[in-house]
Amino acid sequence: MQLLVSVRNEKEATIAAQNGVDRIDLKEPNQGSLGATTSVIWQQVVEQWHQGFPISVALGELHEATYGDVVPAETNSVKVGLSRCRTRNDWQQELKNVYERMPASITRVMVYYADEHLAESPDFVTLLRLSQQLLCGIFLIDTFDKSAGNVFAHLSITRLIEMRKQVADIDTSFALAGSLRTTDLQLVARINPDIVAVRGAVCHGERTGEVCAGAIQSFQASLRQQSICISTQTN
Repeated sequence: MQLLVSVRNEKEATIAAQNGVDRIDLKEPNQGSLGATTSVIWQQVVEQWHQGFPISVALGELHEATYGDVVPAETNSVKVGLSRCRTRNDWQQELKNVYERMPASITRVMVYYADEHLAESPDFVTLLRLSQQLLCGIFLIDTFDKSAGNVFAHLSITRLIEMRKQVADIDTSFALAGSLRTTDLQLVARINPDIVAVRGAVCHGERTGEVCAGAIQSFQASLRQQSICISTQTN
């Protein structure tokens, strides 16, 4: 399980890079679950850190996304939120258009909101099928409304394990987010995602606070311990 930490600027990216993360994600938490930062920040962070870490960029929600014409070519992956798309007729083509404007080297991420009823976003089966069609390399399960509980408030362990298997069956990496905390890691380990994505768990205070070096180190240590337990159980 790799640890991805979401950061909002170059300063936070440096803190993350120097304290044991596996991946760096760029987003602005004050702008929602997948809020976009700025193209200037994308350029600064990708230029400085892309040789050491896979770097992902959040473009915002599809209906208001900062489209990726200026996403640096060295970016590892991009993701777009699909809130308010359930009742739209054109969202699949629009998402395809967004991804086709990216350099071919950038991995596409499909995002499923566990609280789809609150996000008014498409269902899992629809997105799994579309993920295959758009050749997405990562399938992310996240939450849209951060005030409505974490991912486990919306999906059972059994269901998440089943989803993880379905994603693996289409040869796509499985990422799990949704206000995860250190206390959730035993449950997370049962799901065994390829990527564990956090922000609030490694910040001073809430997810809108600044990322904290000590909190990143502590979370990574706990995650690695759970990974060792998984490896021991499967050998």
